[in-house]
Amino acid sequence: MKVLTLIFSLLVVSVYAGDKPVELLDRIHLVPYPEKVEYSEQKILLPAKVSVFGISDDNSMKRTRETIDNMFEMVPNIYYDYNGTNEYKIKFVLSTDVKHPEGYRLSINDDQIKISYSSEAGAFYGAQTLYQIFTFSYHGVDMLPGWHVPVEKDGYDKKYLPILEIEDKPQYKIRSFMVDMGRSVFPMPYLKHIIRLISHLKLNTLHIHLYDDELNGFRFSTLPLGEENPFAMDADGLKELVRYARSYHVTIIPELESWGHVASIVYHYPELYGAKGMYGGASFGIGEKTYNLLEKMYDEILSCLEDEAQIHVGLDEAKWAVLKGEEDKGHSPENMVGRIYQILQNAGERQNKKVTMHLWADHGGRPVPDEIKDKIVLQPWKYKASDEQEIVRSLEKYGQEITPIMMGGGIRSDCFNGDFGATRVWSQHGRKYSNVLGATICLWGTNDISGRLVGIYTGADYIWSPDTPKLLADDPFDEDLRSKVNKAMRNWQKIFPDALSENLDQDRGPEVLLGKYVWPPSTSKPVAPTAVWKYDGPLK
Repeated sequence: MKVLTLIFSLLVVSVYAGDKPVELLDRIHLVPYPEKVEYSEQKILLPAKVSVFGISDDNSMKRTRETIDNMFEMVPNIYYDYNGTNEYKIKFVLSTDVKHPEGYRLSINDDQIKISYSSEAGAFYGAQTLYQIFTFSYHGVDMLPGWHVPVEKDGYDKKYLPILEIEDKPQYKIRSFMVDMGRSVFPMPYLKHIIRLISHLKLNTLHIHLYDDELNGFRFSTLPLGEENPFAMDADGLKELVRYARSYHVTIIPELESWGHVASIVYHYPELYGAKGMYGGASFGIGEKTYNLLEKMYDEILSCLEDEAQIHVGLDEAKWAVLKGEEDKGHSPENMVGRIYQILQNAGERQNKKVTMHLWADHGGRPVPDEIKDKIVLQPWKYKASDEQEIVRSLEKYGQEITPIMMGGGIRSDCFNGDFGATRVWSQHGRKYSNVLGATICLWGTNDISGRLVGIYTGADYIWSPDTPKLLADDPFDEDLRSKVNKAMRNWQKIFPDALSENLDQDRGPEVLLGKYVWPPSTSKPVAPTAVWKYDGPLK
C-alpha cells in the first residue's frame, strides 16, 4: 500500500500524452476527500453478487440502508441482498477503534468491503464514500471525454473495484449550508432535496435564514407574520423538516433577524420601525415592544426544534435607533445583545430546551457583554478569495478570543455560477484556532442551487478536508482549478441523481432572486408585497 496523493480528488482527464491508460483511481473523484487513503495498485472485478451485513432494521441506520439501496440502483446487473449468503460481502462494523464520532474506516479487498464506525453518523458518512467509489468504478469509463482515451486492458468490457483503505474524519465539527428564505422561496420538497444533497457531501447543518427585508419565509401561527407569502413554511412544516434533517444527521439552525433586515416584519408592525438598514430595508427600533415581539417569535420557532437547539439572531447591517419614549431607558447595542440572549434563554427554560445563540460579526463585530462571551457563537464572513488578508485578520481577531466562532464563506447573491474561494480561505486558515467550530457555505438572495452547485460541491470538500482540492501552479485567478472541479462535479452529478440540475430545478419550482420571479411570464413580479414595500411612516 502507498499513500494516495491529494491531487486525485481533482483528477478529471482532459489532456493525455501518447497511449498511456487512464488508471482506475483517476476516474474516482471522492468529495469530500478523505483524510487518509492508502491503495494497492491491484484491483478486482466488481462482484456480480453482494450480501450486506451490519445495517440494523430500526430507524437509526435508515439512511445508511437507503444509501446502499441507491448505490445498487446505479450499478445495474449487480445483485445484492441483506444478511445473505453471497460470497462477496459489505460489512458495517461498530468499533471502539474509531475515535471520532463522525469518523469511519473503509477497506476494500478481494472478498469484502468493511466499514468501521463508532456512531450512526460515521456509518452514514462511510456509506457516502463507498457510494462514490462503487458507482464511479462501475461508470468511470463512460465518463472519459472521448472514445480515443485508452484504459487498462479489457477496461471497456469489465468493471473494476480498487483495493484500498481509507481512514477519515472531518476537520470541523459544524459544516453548514445556508439557504436564504428571506429573499427567495424554498418549498418543502426542495428543502428535503437540499438535505439529501448536503448530507451526501458530509455537511451536517442547514442554516435557514427565515426572513429578510424582502420576504418572510415562515408563517407564524399566533402572529400575522408571513401570511402574505404563498411559499412560507408553517410550524408543522418546520417540525417535519427538523425530523427529516435529523434522519440524515443534519441539524437545522433557524435564523430570526432581530435588528436589521426586518422590513417584512415591520410591514406588519410599522410602529417598530427604527431606521433604514445599512443597505436599505429596515432596522427595528429598540425597546420593550420590539423585545416583546421577538420573545413571541422565538417561542414559536423554538417549539419546533430539538431539545438541544441553536438559533441565529442575525444582528447584522443595521442602524441604531431607539423606539419613541424609550430614549432614556439605558438601551445600547451591547445591552441589546445581552437582552436578546436572555430572552432566548428564558424561552428555552420555558420549553425545557438548551439553546445556543448565534449572531453575525458585522463590519468589526457586535459589542458582546463579557458575561456571555463564552456562551454565544459569533460568525464573521467574507465571500471572495481576494479578501484573503481580511479573512486572516478577522480570524486573528476572533480566533484569539474565548467566544466560539463560525466562519462565513460561500456564494454572494451576485455570483451567478457559484464560488468556493472564500470557503477555501476560511477553512484553511481557521485550523489554527481552537475556538473555530466550523464554516457555513452561505447562498444569498437566490434559490438557484443548480446554477451555483460548484460552491456547495467544492466548499464541502474544503470544510471537511481543507487541503483539497489543491490550488494549481500558475493559475492566479483559479480558472484552471474551476475548470477541473466543474468537470469532476459533472461526473458526480451523473452518479448521484439528487445533484442533477433538472431534479433540483423540478423540486425548486420558480427561480426567485431578491424576492422577485426571474423568468417569464412573471419576470420581476414580487413573490409577496413585502418584496417591494417601503416604509413611509407609522399607520394613522
